[in-house]
Amino acid sequence: MKNVLITGLSKEFDRKLAAAFVREGYAVYAMGAAQIGGAVSLPENIEEAAALLKKTAGHIDIYVDVSDERSPSDTFTVREGLDETVMRGLYEANVIRPMALLEVFLPLTDAGEGKRLCWLTSAEASINETRAADGMGYKMSKAGLHNFIQITRNVLAPKGYTLRAFDPMAGEVSAEAAAEAAFNYFTRRRGTERGDGLRDDEGNMVFRDAYGRQHAW
Repeated sequence: MKNVLITGLSKEFDRKLAAAFVREGYAVYAMGAAQIGGAVSLPENIEEAAALLKKTAGHIDIYVDVSDERSPSDTFTVREGLDETVMRGLYEANVIRPMALLEVFLPLTDAGEGKRLCWLTSAEASINETRAADGMGYKMSKAGLHNFIQITRNVLAPKGYTLRAFDPMAGEVSAEAAAEAAFNYFTRRRGTERGDGLRDDEGNMVFRDAYGRQHAW
């Protein structure tokens, strides 16, 4: 049985995703106060959660960081002037915390065989695809996350790690449908063209959305 860590259950998407892993027979460990039937609840404190997970499971095969915070005050544009307080808060939630989470849990993923790392993002943060002029705090935080994921990939891919970034399309696709799409993406390997190891799609840094579409990094 493979062990899955989900870093929170605060959003409906998070809970639906956890439920999908439980349904398919994975051993699911989830941080935070919210609970899902069949999942083991871990403390919100990162170090305490890692210590308990090490004691009870010993390793992580699939690591899912569901950090994806927005702010109702994130309505400004560049022309209007940036709100440093809002931007700093979103950067802490969407970049600094994911960095801290991975640092603490990486020894447990090293001990596992799966070595699959997953994060949530949004096409809104794609330089090539973003359309709205507002929401600069969220977009800039996700751009920072993308940079962190790219660096992580450069360091860990040679060690057998594969990475996933996923856009749940909140507000456009139901949480249940998005969670099912995420489950499929997080648990399957991307293809190898014509069996040629030199044309392995796992080497490409892309992210997919709830419709299965790939987006420019």
